[in-house]
Amino acid sequence: MSFVVAAPELVTDAARNLASLGSTISEAHTAAAGPTIGLLVAADDEVSAAVAALFSNHASAFQALSARAAAFHTQLVATLNAGAGAYATAEAANALPLASPLQALQDNASGLLSSAPVQNLEQNVLGVINAPTEALLSRPLIGNGVNGSTNAEGVGTAGGAGGILWGNGGSGGASTATGVAGGAGGPAGLLGTGGMGGMGGAGAAGGAGGTGGLLWGTGGTGGLGGTNGIGGAGGNAVLFGAGGAGGQGGTFTLDAASEVVDGGVGGTGGTGGLLWGNGGAGGIGGPFATGGAGGTAHWFGNGGAGGEGGAFANGGTGGHGGQLIGNGGGGGTGGVTDGAATAGGTGAPGGALAGHAGSAGGAGGAASVTLTMDQTRPELDISINGGPVSKAFIDTGSTTTLIPEQNVNVQSLGQPIQEGLEYTFGPSSDPSLQTITHYDTYTAEMNLGNGIMTKPMTIGVVTSETDGNGIAKPMSEWEGVLGTGVNTVSTDQLSNQNLPNSFVPQLPGDLANGVLINQPQHYFQFGDNPLTPFASVSGAPETGQLEISVSYDGVTTGYQAVNFATIDTGGVGGDIPQNLLPNNLSGILPGAPLPDGTTFSVQAYNSSTGGYAPLYTQTVSVDPNLYPQTLVEVPQSTIPPGSPNPSGVFNTGNYIFSQMPIYMSYTPPATGGTLIGGTTYFDVPSS
Repeated sequence: MSFVVAAPELVTDAARNLASLGSTISEAHTAAAGPTIGLLVAADDEVSAAVAALFSNHASAFQALSARAAAFHTQLVATLNAGAGAYATAEAANALPLASPLQALQDNASGLLSSAPVQNLEQNVLGVINAPTEALLSRPLIGNGVNGSTNAEGVGTAGGAGGILWGNGGSGGASTATGVAGGAGGPAGLLGTGGMGGMGGAGAAGGAGGTGGLLWGTGGTGGLGGTNGIGGAGGNAVLFGAGGAGGQGGTFTLDAASEVVDGGVGGTGGTGGLLWGNGGAGGIGGPFATGGAGGTAHWFGNGGAGGEGGAFANGGTGGHGGQLIGNGGGGGTGGVTDGAATAGGTGAPGGALAGHAGSAGGAGGAASVTLTMDQTRPELDISINGGPVSKAFIDTGSTTTLIPEQNVNVQSLGQPIQEGLEYTFGPSSDPSLQTITHYDTYTAEMNLGNGIMTKPMTIGVVTSETDGNGIAKPMSEWEGVLGTGVNTVSTDQLSNQNLPNSFVPQLPGDLANGVLINQPQHYFQFGDNPLTPFASVSGAPETGQLEISVSYDGVTTGYQAVNFATIDTGGVGGDIPQNLLPNNLSGILPGAPLPDGTTFSVQAYNSSTGGYAPLYTQTVSVDPNLYPQTLVEVPQSTIPPGSPNPSGVFNTGNYIFSQMPIYMSYTPPATGGTLIGGTTYFDVPSS
């Protein structure tokens, strides 16, 4: 049995992709011809004559090999086109007897019959094409290699090799066993890209990227290093093509004495093709670790750029340009920081005949990532244990860390900590608006991009969701939720245990101090508050230091104390307790929306002045293009602020975040008491 995944259309695709290779060969040949033909002797001595002769011999050999490669390319394209034509003719001839019966069956079945017989025929024809090489070499002629997996011992297996003629290598499997490197990416065939290396186990390197195609193709990307492990090396190209990028270094940990153990250095970029090709970029460093070195070019091509430094670390060194022609790779950018700038990496030399040295990398900047909006929900991109990149919603109103299972490579997580846990989101007054999430917990690292990674932490992997009435929700509606609450406590309803903690305190160094949510400028930033606040309240996100005034149809309440408020990105349109409404709205029941035109203003206690500072004014609208309507909540508790289990909570909803940057600090730390922990700062909007 062959370890490949194949599709019939790849025969034609291979010929089409090869057609562009001729221009690449010609460009490389032309670029090298001028500087390498008729090299002049630098001086009238034997050493200069010998050096000129050496380079001239290399040039002659290169030009001869380039001519052979061009001729081989022309013959190969012709052969592939002929083979594709023959295959198409055979397929059409074999499918013709099926056409009429199939059409009749499809008509009689009202379109319920699929084209599976034709698809099976195509697979059979491709099987005939691949049969000789599979029998002799256990490898097909055309097709991608299968991906590696994680075996019972926690070892990542290597990715399968691509088809001999055309095919990408399979990705290596992730290792979960301590000290075991990730599985190597599979090599490509004659044409194709090497497979990506798998994640390493704790303390071990990521798997090396697979080799690019023998004639043409890019090397595979190295795998993510295990905790404290170096990133996997990028795969090498062979004749034509770029080296693969190095893998990212693994994350940091804390030892028994709570001392930081640095993350792993980024992986080295792969080497460019022998006849032409750029070196691969170095991998990003793990937290407190430098970026990987850029890959080198052989004779012709540019060196790879050094990898970006991990948080609080310097960038990697660029790769050497081609020995004859090519620019040196630039140094990697310094890692993100919340204080003193990190340095960029050093640039590398260029080629002997032509090429500039690479420039030094730039200094590191602020620890920020892009903020995107999904309706009223601010999101960022994350990856768990080197798995796929997916969107996750930043929820200031909870401490949850929940990721849908389709967004995680579950094999890379190892054994679960607990299974079958449950949490409910949404108002108890309307079960149809609730989401009941079922999840299992694991230990994993979270990557936010830009070299920002958490140490290994507890995450929840969502296995199913229903609404409050038990109706299942499709996987397409499952949402990654990252709670950032400091004084919120989210408890599993089945086990009565607290949900996985917020990811922010798991970040390296000062990045764990807090998070800025700058929705107007579309970014999150971690660390200390970089902006100037005009007001602040004790507690994040829950506080007892807000006041609200509600007006409708000429009747207003004036400012009233709010015993318990939540400053909540996930609160949608928000909720106002019934007893804080004006008399002409007192008849609206909890769970119902406020009428169009209702206006409310909110102000915050300013500890620096001892008074209150206006925050924002919001007008309720039924216009679907504006914010959702604010709902009525049950009356607020008459018990003193800060008491446990209050009722009638004022929820700001997301609107306030659209009006200004808001920074939530993890100082002072939460102690378990209601409203105790954290500080919320309302910042002057940045230009």
